[in-house]
Amino acid sequence: MDFSKLMAIVFGVIFIIILYFIIYYALKIMYKDIKVNNVRKNENPPKPPKKKVKKNYGIEVISTGESTNIKKGTIIPIIDIITIGRKEDNSVVLQDRHTSGNHAKLIVKENNLYIQDLHSTNGTFVNGRKISTNVKLLGKEEIQIGTTVFRVLA
Repeated sequence: MDFSKLMAIVFGVIFIIILYFIIYYALKIMYKDIKVNNVRKNENPPKPPKKKVKKNYGIEVISTGESTNIKKGTIIPIIDIITIGRKEDNSVVLQDRHTSGNHAKLIVKENNLYIQDLHSTNGTFVNGRKISTNVKLLGKEEIQIGTTVFRVLA
């Protein structure tokens, strides 16, 4: 056997030993990583924050009164803010002599519905009571603005 064949065998064996060490350390690192992840999975994971379900609000026209431009049974969705009054720049325009130009405002704030009287002449009524401050509406209340009556849908 000549010297070059002997060196080839020695370097081949050394190469195989180095290759086995690399594979051994790679498997050892992967094992530690899997073990740490299993421990983390078994711990109480943080719960994701609950998403608030956004409520859908609206008002239904129960009685039109003197207003000829709105029909009984009409449903008006409330997404953010709607204004009600006689002026054309309101979201809901009522042609009613008992309704002020800017009569009332319905506001969805923090997933709740509120009504606010805008210092109207004849007032805004919720379930037959005149309101003077913001009133939280829960649903099924009757709102009277002038001679028009609405029901809250929640």
